[in-house]
Amino acid sequence: MQPVRDELFVFKKKNREKKLLSKPSVSFWRDALRRLKQSKLAMTGFGMIILLIAMSIIGPMLVPYSYSDQSLLNANLPPSKDFWFGTDDLGRDIFSRTWIGARISLFIGITAVLLDLIIGVIWGGIAAYKGGKTDEVMMRIVDILYGLPHLLVTILLMVVLKPGLLTIIIAMAATGWIGMARLVRGEILRLKESEFVLASQVLGGNFFRVLFKHLIPNAMGPIIVSMTLSVPGAIFAEATLSFLGLGVPVPLASWGTMTSEGLVTLLTGEIWRLFFPALFISLTMFSFNVLGDGLRDALDPKLKK
Repeated sequence: MQPVRDELFVFKKKNREKKLLSKPSVSFWRDALRRLKQSKLAMTGFGMIILLIAMSIIGPMLVPYSYSDQSLLNANLPPSKDFWFGTDDLGRDIFSRTWIGARISLFIGITAVLLDLIIGVIWGGIAAYKGGKTDEVMMRIVDILYGLPHLLVTILLMVVLKPGLLTIIIAMAATGWIGMARLVRGEILRLKESEFVLASQVLGGNFFRVLFKHLIPNAMGPIIVSMTLSVPGAIFAEATLSFLGLGVPVPLASWGTMTSEGLVTLLTGEIWRLFFPALFISLTMFSFNVLGDGLRDALDPKLKK
């Protein structure tokens, strides 16, 4: 009976160890947060993102002018104590329009990336874990879509569909998830032969339980980094669409539409109309990029100190 008891004890011990390995440990995320806080540039970017989001909420309330109020008597006024960022050619307050534009641009960028995350994680995860012909067919579809220019597909959908915020988000997410799917597939292929996955399968874990409870949580590091670095790309894509006249409908404003409207000021001299939206697009892209770089370093176990 003694050998049987010893084998049972060893089996239970290994089972407990495998359960501990099945999820990223709390200490890993705590250590990653500590290393992220040590990166001054990444924390600066994070602080700027929080500030931009806060100003997009309260900014329009700080002035008595609505983003859509027009007054030709106040057209093209430079920044002053009455109009902090000046006015445009229709007499609209640029300060109010800038922060309304922040709401639109940030909402579109973040929402489009979240859709990319959901579609990409599900598609790439199923393809990698299922394997075989399923993986072959799903990834060939991804390869076909990957060969289509993302911006061209987005523009075509914007022309076909009814203009609006929802249309912009759908158009941007139509092929934007491909990169996330390829990333997730690579991570799942790396992890699916691990001991904790085999242990879960032996203990009766079904397909979706193993995939969503064990594999995807262990791949969240690269996924989070990819999300953070994708947000500025989505915001810039929205700005490009608005610059081409395919952005949000008037009288709504986004940083892209304001930049497009202000381009003429390079010739007429009212440079503040172009300066402020372009400045905040640049700051937003810089902030997300440095935060993404900091997250990548913090979540890389090879860089532990």
